[in-house]
Amino acid sequence: MAKYFIFCFIIFTFSISYAEDVEQVETDTVIVTDTKTKEKGQTIIQEDMQSMNIYSLSDALTLSPGVMIDESGARGDTTFRIRGFSSSAIPVIIDGISTLNPYNGLSDSASMLLGDTESVTVQKGYSSMLYGANGMGGAVLLTLAKPKKKFEGFFKTTIENDDNFDFASVYNIASIGSKTSKFYFKYTLQYREIDHYLLPKSYKPMQGSIQKDRNRLFSDRNDIKNTLIAGTTPVDGLDIWLTYIYSDVDKGMVSPEVSSVYSLWGWNYDYHMSVSLHGKYEKDKLKLNFLAFYDTYDNSMSMYSSLIHVDYKSPYRTSIYDEYAAGFSINAGYDITDEHIIKSAITYRQDNHIGLSSDSLGTEEDIDVTENKLSFGVEYDYKIVDKLTISATLGFDGLIPSNFYSKENSFNNKLGLSAYNVDVVNRFLFAGQFGIFYEFIDDNNLYLTYARRNQFPTMSDRYSTQLGENLPNPNLKPETADHVELGYKGSLFNMLYIESALYYSSVSDKMVVIQVPNPVLPTTQVDYLMNLDKVSLYGFELLSNIYILDYAELGLNLSVNAYNIDKSQSKAEVMTYYPLFTGKAYIKITPCQYIAVTPVVEYTTSRYADIYGINELDGYF
Repeated sequence: MAKYFIFCFIIFTFSISYAEDVEQVETDTVIVTDTKTKEKGQTIIQEDMQSMNIYSLSDALTLSPGVMIDESGARGDTTFRIRGFSSSAIPVIIDGISTLNPYNGLSDSASMLLGDTESVTVQKGYSSMLYGANGMGGAVLLTLAKPKKKFEGFFKTTIENDDNFDFASVYNIASIGSKTSKFYFKYTLQYREIDHYLLPKSYKPMQGSIQKDRNRLFSDRNDIKNTLIAGTTPVDGLDIWLTYIYSDVDKGMVSPEVSSVYSLWGWNYDYHMSVSLHGKYEKDKLKLNFLAFYDTYDNSMSMYSSLIHVDYKSPYRTSIYDEYAAGFSINAGYDITDEHIIKSAITYRQDNHIGLSSDSLGTEEDIDVTENKLSFGVEYDYKIVDKLTISATLGFDGLIPSNFYSKENSFNNKLGLSAYNVDVVNRFLFAGQFGIFYEFIDDNNLYLTYARRNQFPTMSDRYSTQLGENLPNPNLKPETADHVELGYKGSLFNMLYIESALYYSSVSDKMVVIQVPNPVLPTTQVDYLMNLDKVSLYGFELLSNIYILDYAELGLNLSVNAYNIDKSQSKAEVMTYYPLFTGKAYIKITPCQYIAVTPVVEYTTSRYADIYGINELDGYF
């Protein structure tokens, strides 16, 4: 009987909210789904995320076709790919600020809690070039929610159980805010605790594996996030606000591989802090946006030889990252006439990474890198006739290192060995894109776009020795992608909304790891990253919603994901974790104002776990 009641509350949600109306001035809004504009991308609003019990960015991205989530790697980060492009080529931008790690260009999308977010917009290929460098595969734009009422408060708790009816996780969010005619503020506190997750019922331990049963080792984690927004609207058209975000992620140990060969990494701490000042001015035909920010990233990981060493908290090495990013951007738009609109932006960002290592002999600095990125973009829209608009964008990005220190450089210089030495170089890129947008019926648009985008290699790509197993290559060139897309976006009969796209992307100078003789010890080999491969990515995506009166909503997103390896120096046969087909469907039933039930089904076909096509993972519902 007890399990029956637990089953009835496998996902139990309790929330309290209060809001008092007041006449208000509209504040910052990002409009990306209006079919009458050239803005491109799928937007997921907070209401949709709540109805699906979505709390993190990785979960929200599954609502967009063509997105694959990766939960792998020694660091245990949950990353993602869009149409085959890794998350290092797709910046996650929160109110204009890229949150990618300064050193490796990645982010843990599972730790990005979204209770403070108004919307998430996924742009693919052809995307805005006004946010700075490194958007080769697109962009993910997050807009933080501002208060809209004189007083508003919200509290919600969600408890989840696993398929054994045991406690699995809890998510809590509390928010309070106020908006008057001149001032506003909003504070949001989020806490999520994951006790564990289970492996499939078909799981059987391999010989020598430390994973003995379905309860995944070290799958527990805690996430805390604080968000504060305070602003003022002193005169008509002017909005100035300050944002403070602090997150503390406790992932503990990273779940090891289930084979007999595994590595044991443990997180000691992972903190992220962001402070930013925003200004927005809109008057008549002029729009101005200003942003200044300072972000810090601090984390530490330890490496262990065995489970016994974990129990005794005795790592053989600890890696410490001490990083910051700081910069500003100025964005301006002007409606020259009703037919001619121009936008431009200049963005400056400085990234600093200090890497330290600690062992039984003490702690010392391994690397200290400071780099400057300067970006400039300009967009021009021309409405040829009432229903036809063309858009052209040009972009320039510069990567200018200003400081580099490496312990290995100093050591090799003393020994007279130059093989592992790094000489930093400046990089400059140009990019551009062009689109044609035709509204053939009200709220129904066809578009054809082309984009040529680039991607700077990360600090880790260029400088990391991977604990002596990798030969640095500071001369890595940027990767380049050419995107072509034909799509439709529109509403029909006031009950059907459709987004569909055919796309083709060609990636050249793709970075790949090859094996080369170790210049210091020629009888051994080391990894070396080079621009050698070329890959073509193509497919079809569909997103649709059907609204049946006021009682039901049907939703579907699916993607067919194909590729061709045109050139592979590493002799790769397949792309890993790249299923041919992914799909997600739901029906939201609302029998009355206070009740909504949303069954969801997700399907993914099989995919390979290695580049040679040997180990294949089964598809799943």
